[in-house]
Amino acid sequence: MRRLRKPSTPRVLWIDAICINQRDNDEKSHQVGMMGDIYKGCTGCIIWLGESAEEPGAGVQSVAAVRAIELLGLLASDRHLPDLPCFKAVKGKRTDIVKKYEDHFTALRQLLDLPWWRRIWVIQELVLPSKVTFLYASEELPYQALVGAVGMLNTHAATCCKSHRMSLRALGFDPLVVIQEQVDPIVSTREKWAKHESTTLSQLRRQFYTFQATEKRDLFYGLLGLVTDWGSAGPLVPNYSSPPRVAITEAVFKCISEQAGMEFLLGERTFRTSAPKDTPEMPSWIPDAYFCSLPSKGAIIEQRRLIMSSSFSASGPHSQDPSDLALGQDETLLAQSLMIDKVAKVGRVCEAVEKWVETPGVFRQWIEMAGLGPKNWPKKPPKEGTLRDAFWRTIFNNCVEDDVPGLSYRTASAKDYSELRKLWHWLRMIGPLLSNTSHDVLQSMASKTVYHIVVCLWQRRLIITEGGMIGLAPRDADVGDEIHVLLGSPSPFFLRPTGELTNVEDKLDPLPSYTVIGNGYVHDIMFGKAVNDKTLRNVKTVAIY
Repeated sequence: MRRLRKPSTPRVLWIDAICINQRDNDEKSHQVGMMGDIYKGCTGCIIWLGESAEEPGAGVQSVAAVRAIELLGLLASDRHLPDLPCFKAVKGKRTDIVKKYEDHFTALRQLLDLPWWRRIWVIQELVLPSKVTFLYASEELPYQALVGAVGMLNTHAATCCKSHRMSLRALGFDPLVVIQEQVDPIVSTREKWAKHESTTLSQLRRQFYTFQATEKRDLFYGLLGLVTDWGSAGPLVPNYSSPPRVAITEAVFKCISEQAGMEFLLGERTFRTSAPKDTPEMPSWIPDAYFCSLPSKGAIIEQRRLIMSSSFSASGPHSQDPSDLALGQDETLLAQSLMIDKVAKVGRVCEAVEKWVETPGVFRQWIEMAGLGPKNWPKKPPKEGTLRDAFWRTIFNNCVEDDVPGLSYRTASAKDYSELRKLWHWLRMIGPLLSNTSHDVLQSMASKTVYHIVVCLWQRRLIITEGGMIGLAPRDADVGDEIHVLLGSPSPFFLRPTGELTNVEDKLDPLPSYTVIGNGYVHDIMFGKAVNDKTLRNVKTVAIY
């Protein structure tokens, strides 16, 4: 507050955390429904980011804040990365930070590490007011500097300069990832809002997948003021009196009901057990990110996987019949599903982030499990339809990040196969000698390919089905799990039978019951091949707990 006060005159501020009685659930439910109107109607919004790491006193200039804002201004200039004075780019080597700017990148990382950038409630603060002012310690952060830095990442760093960006060490790489994954969604939503474009709750929740809230239902309630299209069902009404499980389940079901699709259910189910005391118990059909905090690297990988999934169409043109899509007792999801196959074999789990030196061993075990030798991979891509072809395309999820503005994916090509073959040959040769130095060599060889493989394989295991298909499954998948296409989902799900049947009031026969292990990649069925006029006869309504 000392940073915000005026020297000699009073200042009147409305502060949400103070002006809403946080202990009164009825008042909070009412006020939260009004938050969008409050921010839209204000004359201006002052966004206090927080103090810098050195915590200078009031009236004292923060050196760290000055450096961070200076670097943002530099990144916002429309220039190639190698042309910026903060980077040292040498062909065949990793991109380094010029020593003079190391403290600037440290300061920028500290700025982006502030809790403000990860709070779900800040989105309305930035998007809805006609005027926003950022204050960071002693300095004002220009909004246009954020717009410019985001623009640079979506143009130069995503196209012509991508290899330089991907080969950066952590000091430079991590802040740029945070700008792209957390700052970009807020900025782009403000720009979209100014153009009066239609927005649904499911779109917003997906866009702000990495954001956090102390009260987990706020991951949805904190976005209500931004929704412009509620469809025919009407808006979601905040309710702080109901248990978290009920409130979150209702919000998720409203999102999947918008389009009668299952894309909203894609996501990991591996983080809910990491902090059980702080995590409400939820049905398995609800992904972790809708009610618990994901580690930052996990959240970034998850976000990229979701974008990747949007290019698939395992369900083809088919979606859920709204009359069969429902919430049953105990927040059970009733949905239409087609069982495709069962898991016959599972490989080791790939922990490419935490234990990257073990990744070659995991890869070798996968190759052997598939009945393929680790040697003699041909220079040219294997013939389409062969097991070798299915294997290498599965490792890539049959796509790679495209060199175009924004983040999108294209189908894996012969060039990508050559990159993978080169990396595997190098890893096979160096084997047990892997070290931080060899990691640098690996990054300089093919940084984009390495990063994409990590995104595809992290916490995944290779599976082979009873029908001979090959794919990547979530960490907890096991032999006997079933592979299903939930109608309306672009990717298949791995479901585990509960061994019991569920009786539903308006159904003549009891329903088969499952829990969700997660979604994954199964090479032969990603583009609707398994869902056709003949197999649609086998679609059943199932109960998912």
